[in-house]
Amino acid sequence: MQMGKLAAVFELANQLGRAEGAFADHYELRLYSIHGGPVRSSSGVGIWTDATRMLDASTVHAMFVLSGEGGIDALDEQLIAWLRHAHQRARVVRGSGGGRKLLTQIHLAQKEAEKVLPSADDDGASHLGRDDIECAGDEDDGPFSDALSIVRVDMGYEIAQEIVACMVSGANRKLTDVLFGARVARASTLIRRAAHHLRVNSENRISIADEAQAAAMSERNFLRRFKNEIGVTPTEFVLRIRLEKACRMLIETDLPADKVARRTGLGSGDRMAKLFRQHLQTSPTEYRAAARKGGEASAEMLYASDLSSWMNNATS
Repeated sequence: MQMGKLAAVFELANQLGRAEGAFADHYELRLYSIHGGPVRSSSGVGIWTDATRMLDASTVHAMFVLSGEGGIDALDEQLIAWLRHAHQRARVVRGSGGGRKLLTQIHLAQKEAEKVLPSADDDGASHLGRDDIECAGDEDDGPFSDALSIVRVDMGYEIAQEIVACMVSGANRKLTDVLFGARVARASTLIRRAAHHLRVNSENRISIADEAQAAAMSERNFLRRFKNEIGVTPTEFVLRIRLEKACRMLIETDLPADKVARRTGLGSGDRMAKLFRQHLQTSPTEYRAAARKGGEASAEMLYASDLSSWMNNATS
């Protein structure tokens, strides 16, 4: 679950940065293991990793060591050298569980992220407190806290606060609210109304022609303005809302895939499975199993982290 949390923090930071008009992502998350290839997370989700290799010093900004239960005996000299090389370059180094023990064994000190308090430019906003971090999970949240602090320093308090709001279990925030909230708030009245109508009616059949007529625009002009102001087409916007609702229904109910698909506007179980594979790189059954094994937060982090390539393609 630690990996999912870290991935979600940096992916959400990238998405929120794009929503604010950034032309390039702030962060690139690289995953490494001793031999490379697929590894299985604590929630049972397969994650692809690269084999360790010497890094360009300019690319290493933070290193999180999340495993290492085998201790130093499981490592070879080349890997230890790799860790020391990365440690020298990184401004943040954090270990969790076995990873913390491993860093101690090879005599590498942890480097905490700078815990910057809000400045006068933050309009009196308070800093991300310990209570905010603890709400996001019961595990050792040192790496998670430092990831949020990195975002806070690089991108500002408001972005970090949005990420916490999205990730806190039980919060009445939807991931699509976080990803699109800033753009919807800045959109024109007609486009903002259209986005609201699409959201509340996402379970039903959507007609772009009807939406354009309601906005008193031609269909072509409506599509152009919606994409410019929201960042995605109306069809993509609705699909993301439907997928998020399906994810939550899979977590919160025992309904079969066909019923989940029908109730969320995704049609049939087969179509929903195809969309899950295409956009989330997993099946509805596997997604539900991950949630049952690792908890709701694990499944939500899987959903958040796997949005990256889709968001890149849609907004490029």
